[in-house]
Amino acid sequence: MPSSMKQLSGLDATFLYLETPQMPMHVGALHVLELPADFKGRYVTTLRQHMAKRLPVAGVLRRKLWRMPLNLANPAWVDAEPDLRQHIVEIKLPKGAGLRELEAEVSRLHPILLDRRKPLWKFHVFEGLAPSANGNRRVGLYSQLHHAAVDGQAAVALQTLVVVVPVFL
Repeated sequence: MPSSMKQLSGLDATFLYLETPQMPMHVGALHVLELPADFKGRYVTTLRQHMAKRLPVAGVLRRKLWRMPLNLANPAWVDAEPDLRQHIVEIKLPKGAGLRELEAEVSRLHPILLDRRKPLWKFHVFEGLAPSANGNRRVGLYSQLHHAAVDGQAAVALQTLVVVVPVFL
């Protein structure tokens, strides 16, 4: 049994128990980011590097579920070290894709439930979007954070803390 664990509240556990692909219980957010004109390289790599630095202040991203023996009680959160290659993934859209293609891909991804054996979050970085009106490269970022781990306000605060900055690295 892990040394550090915190049992889920009844409400948070309910989000797990009620979840189905038709009713996923993760909070999803889609952002279209315009990268600075001088940005070079792959955004997914920059985001992984940034997240590696931010993980120490984002405890909710460093825990996973631990099922209690015989499921006699709600699961608990235990410490975990996320593999950023599995939690921050790149998806290539057709070159010059627009919002329609981006939204279609997010619609395909949204019903896919987060893997409960891992920390309950995932970021999808979409490459291939058409440039902005001023010619700068754009990427899409679709984040999934499970509602058992964060409520809506906490998700927005967490995303501001860990995601917004890497465009300027």
